[in-house]
Amino acid sequence: LQARVDDLVRAHRELGHTAARLDPISKNQPSNPALDPAAFGLAPGDMDQTVSSRFFQNGRPMPLRELVEGLRATYCDTLGVEFTHIQDPAIREWVADRVEKRRRPDRNDPAIHRDILRKLIEAESFEAFIHAKFVGQKRFSLEGGEALVVALNGILELCPRLGVLEIVMGMAHRGRLNVLANFLKKPASVIFCEFQDFFNPERTGGGENGDVKYHLGFQTTRELPGGHTVEVRMAANPSHLEAVDPVVEGKARARQRVLNDTAERKKVVPLLIHGDAAFIGQGVVAETFNMAQLPGYSTGGTIHIVVNNQIGFTTLPADARSSRYCTDIAKIVDAPIFHVNGEDPLTVLEIAEAAIEFRQKFGRDVVIDIYCYRRHGHNETDEPS
Repeated sequence: LQARVDDLVRAHRELGHTAARLDPISKNQPSNPALDPAAFGLAPGDMDQTVSSRFFQNGRPMPLRELVEGLRATYCDTLGVEFTHIQDPAIREWVADRVEKRRRPDRNDPAIHRDILRKLIEAESFEAFIHAKFVGQKRFSLEGGEALVVALNGILELCPRLGVLEIVMGMAHRGRLNVLANFLKKPASVIFCEFQDFFNPERTGGGENGDVKYHLGFQTTRELPGGHTVEVRMAANPSHLEAVDPVVEGKARARQRVLNDTAERKKVVPLLIHGDAAFIGQGVVAETFNMAQLPGYSTGGTIHIVVNNQIGFTTLPADARSSRYCTDIAKIVDAPIFHVNGEDPLTVLEIAEAAIEFRQKFGRDVVIDIYCYRRHGHNETDEPS
């Protein structure tokens, strides 16, 4: 019986993500027969037996029914975790323990829920205003993926406790204006001004008419409770989509040198926001991962957040990649991968906190894959279907 229980736990750690409710626009609960207790010789009559597994909750004795429910709630709900590909057993154990204890003690505190709701409303209101005020203008809306703002703020708020002084960011078009407004706090008046149609022949190569508004960078200092400050730098897009990835790594490495942080690299954190199709489809992503642990290139680990719209420009995943997930490319550096349903912002927050804790502890890359959707077309001038 003990061997079968241990095998059940291992199976959920390895395959639980295949049965998780990740897609917010699907009503179907995925299932995997390989996770059924019956597959391990555990019958309904065994459910009231007291069991334990040193692989789950430190071997706490509990009825088998409670253990099965706990495994499903941890690995098969709105979070799917891939970490058993990691070759270092200590890292695997840390991730498993952190995931199984991810629920914050205050997760039912109304103040936490109000704070999350406020961030979601701010993100949605920003998009709604532009949609009404600047009709037909391209902005690559974040609508459907507003949980990104929750994740970013969750990472930011842990920075003082974890010794982070700066975040160096890069991202493509999707949601960029929203992140600039609601995370970097770029003045909304400036962003709206950039939507005005004008041309200044005296200025070329930058500023008003040298780049599109959803390519522009920004730099700010965010003030946090307790008098702490974190400097946040958004790199301007040098070209298209993932071309910004190595640029951010270089900027982060330079800032680490400026802050005399070349030994541990814990004061400056690079953070990259990706689109799902570009993450798996563009070679520069694999090249950036390939260099992530090289002495002359490493930045002490990057936090990757994928805004997973589940569609590229016009292409469904089945026609765009051979792998199950768009994040499978990250396995080349043994990065833990957290797939999370974007309609569960509380879990998004908890996983964002786990991600920066992992990065600071192990100095390695980590991936958050936020499953969401795209309310409008590829851009707002497209026919949405």
